[in-house]
Amino acid sequence: MVGKAIAILEQAGFDLTAREIAEILWLAIHLDEPIQESEESQQPLPQQQSQSSTVSQDQSQQSQQPSQASTVSQDQSQQPRNQTPDIQTDTQESPLPEVTKPGADVYLPSSKPNKTKESREAIPIKVPAAVALRNSLALGRALRPLMRKVPSAIETILDQEATVYQIAESKIWLPVLKPASERWLELALVVEKTSSTAVWKQTIIELQNLVKHHGAFRDVRTWELRITETKVNLFPQTSTGCYSSTPHPPQVLIDPKKQRLILLVSDCISVAWRRQLIHPVLELWGRNGLLTILQLLPERLWERTALGSETPVQLHSLSPGVVNSQFIVKPWDEDDIGLLSEVGNSVNVPVVTLEPYPLLVWSQVIAGQGNVSTVGFNFNVSENPQPQRRALDRKPSQPQLEAPVLVSRFRATASPMARRLAGLMAAAPVSLPVVQLIQQTLLPKSTQIHVAEVFMSGLLQSITPIDQDSNPDYIEYEFKPGIRELLVDSVPISKTISVIDKVSEFIAKKLGLSVKEFEARLLTPATTSNDWLDQKIRPFAHLKAQVLGRLGGEYARLAEELASARKKDFKQFSFEVVTVNRRGEIIKPENKQADYFTQDLRNGVDLEMVYIPAGRFLMGSPESERYSHDRERPQHQVTIQPFFLGKYPVTQTQWRAVAKLPKIKRDLDPDPSRFKGDNRPVEKVSWDDAVEFCDRLSYYTGTEYRLPSEAEWEYACRAGTTTPFHYRETITSKLANYNASYTYAEEAKGEYRGETTEVGDFPPNGFGLYDMHGNVLEWCADPTHDNYEGAPKDGSIWTKNNRNDYHSVRGCSWNDLPWYCRSASRLSYGPRDLIYGLVGFRVARGVGRN
Repeated sequence: MVGKAIAILEQAGFDLTAREIAEILWLAIHLDEPIQESEESQQPLPQQQSQSSTVSQDQSQQSQQPSQASTVSQDQSQQPRNQTPDIQTDTQESPLPEVTKPGADVYLPSSKPNKTKESREAIPIKVPAAVALRNSLALGRALRPLMRKVPSAIETILDQEATVYQIAESKIWLPVLKPASERWLELALVVEKTSSTAVWKQTIIELQNLVKHHGAFRDVRTWELRITETKVNLFPQTSTGCYSSTPHPPQVLIDPKKQRLILLVSDCISVAWRRQLIHPVLELWGRNGLLTILQLLPERLWERTALGSETPVQLHSLSPGVVNSQFIVKPWDEDDIGLLSEVGNSVNVPVVTLEPYPLLVWSQVIAGQGNVSTVGFNFNVSENPQPQRRALDRKPSQPQLEAPVLVSRFRATASPMARRLAGLMAAAPVSLPVVQLIQQTLLPKSTQIHVAEVFMSGLLQSITPIDQDSNPDYIEYEFKPGIRELLVDSVPISKTISVIDKVSEFIAKKLGLSVKEFEARLLTPATTSNDWLDQKIRPFAHLKAQVLGRLGGEYARLAEELASARKKDFKQFSFEVVTVNRRGEIIKPENKQADYFTQDLRNGVDLEMVYIPAGRFLMGSPESERYSHDRERPQHQVTIQPFFLGKYPVTQTQWRAVAKLPKIKRDLDPDPSRFKGDNRPVEKVSWDDAVEFCDRLSYYTGTEYRLPSEAEWEYACRAGTTTPFHYRETITSKLANYNASYTYAEEAKGEYRGETTEVGDFPPNGFGLYDMHGNVLEWCADPTHDNYEGAPKDGSIWTKNNRNDYHSVRGCSWNDLPWYCRSASRLSYGPRDLIYGLVGFRVARGVGRN
């Protein structure tokens, strides 16, 4: 066997020694076998297996089926399908053999992926990540000036020549040792943890692999930096690749021997940079060691980051490894000489990008080659720093820009590749894996920098709660209202169809379906309210119909067919939304549509439930809002999952119908209201009565009905607005039923009716909900809290640290003053079984949940 192997090697032209052959054989034995993906590894999750045998059978045959285009793509493109490379589970071969090839598994996530909640019926697509550092070989060459060696202070080796000389001279047979040579620097790679870190995940992973296997550093440790208003902590990365939960102070990176290089990886756009919370850390590391900022964004974008507020400088060094305070500093521009802070009040930090030439120049400066200079910034670290080039802090609340303005601003500042990427992203659900899929198949020359340009453009908002433990691959984003349509309109139809086709093909594979079966499911309504597969497909079906509808012609017909098929269980109604100015004058009527379904309550009584889309909003009121209260603060961002909410407050007819259903916990008065009328809202009900109503309805329908959380109620009331009322600046008696004898802004006094009115008498809000400002106060599920300190950010019911027997009410009644009708207004009523004459409620229901 060995002889045969030697003969093969000789025929191939290799003239190897016995030792080399032995090492090859040893290595072959110890190398891992290549992992073959088995059919079993492609099986669906348990949830899928419970659906039907058809799905699992289709999946087992998936690897044998050729990729099939969707009906739309076949009509659009005449090019053969094999011109587009298939998606593989391995990325391109890296120039550095030691660098781990990036990849990702192909499973749907578990119900608790890395403690991140699965968002709004999403299909968590995972694809192999594209290579982020495509010039890793050139980057490695740029680091060569750092490959100095110095005598070790700890390790020793045998000095053979000195040992032989000593034995010959003194006849003493003792070894002579000398310090071993070692690399002169160790590296602390510090990664700032921010909301934008997810975009740079693959870049950071490949950077870690590059510096670990390059050989320029004797030791490489990775740390995660987390900065809040009150504390700065470092968390070391463990051998498993996760970060420890034990915090360390920034002082832990100070090396008394000044042989540790601290490389701070950041895009410099976080609050810590804008508010200069990171400046004390820069001062500590810069005055006691070697600190460099590795800026992930290219230099042309620095002016849009916090670096635009600092003074650029040129940094030189005449000796290797000097601390930042010993750099020779020259202003980049002579006009900036007066902007340089005093030595005791500033720190100079080199800033470098992941590009070969800037990295080479920086390496030469760190190595002490005095004939070169690198880019740096002079940071003012005094106790009361003054803005140097522009204001550091942005105003806490900026007016929301309209979609055309945001898109125009993005197109004016973004690179051509980023503009193309944004246009293609508009045709698909937005998550990092989907973006990677688009990059690999349609924009192979795009990089993470282009992805970052889109994500930092202000066009997107996350619809998944993000915390320190969030897995970036499970975070979903959505274009702000109106932006997706503008971007789709600017992209050639062929490109839009290509995106839809590729994403459809990939989602189908992950769900264990062929492309034809996936297209068929898009055109088939759910067989049950708990159809797991339908819940996964529904968001993409809605988006596909939305995008195709913008393309016109045959695509619009297909979109209409798709939309109508998905809405067989739902209806749609049209309504007019009005906007008023401070004088109460209608200035902007707008026609809208909303989806809803009807719940049968027997005997011809129905309950209409309106679909409320997922989104993110700023909950509470600013101090500048007239008549606002501290209990409405602090304002905080909340992410809401989609749900259904009653189109109207529960009416007296609906109350009587449910009151006849079997009792769950308590009796219900079938006719409690003071103001009688079948279509008037029910009132004089306690919180316990409202919960009993929901419990009976849930038991009757087999689907959970409940009171909305406070966050859901305010989100639904605002319907995308940030003004005091969803009508914008004020309300009038023509818009709502309240005590209009008093005014909120500059509107005229109106009619005070002194009683409830029939539901639906006044214009709805942007979601199609009626009577959100007036008629009756409405119970929410949350127990009372004095303010929003510690409030959840995911829209859930807030049950911690509360006054348990009191509950929140929202909206306002026919008897309330106008400032109590504001979207952010909140009151507390209790005890929970006490009846209030002004209070009613409306019911909520989750989407696709039992």
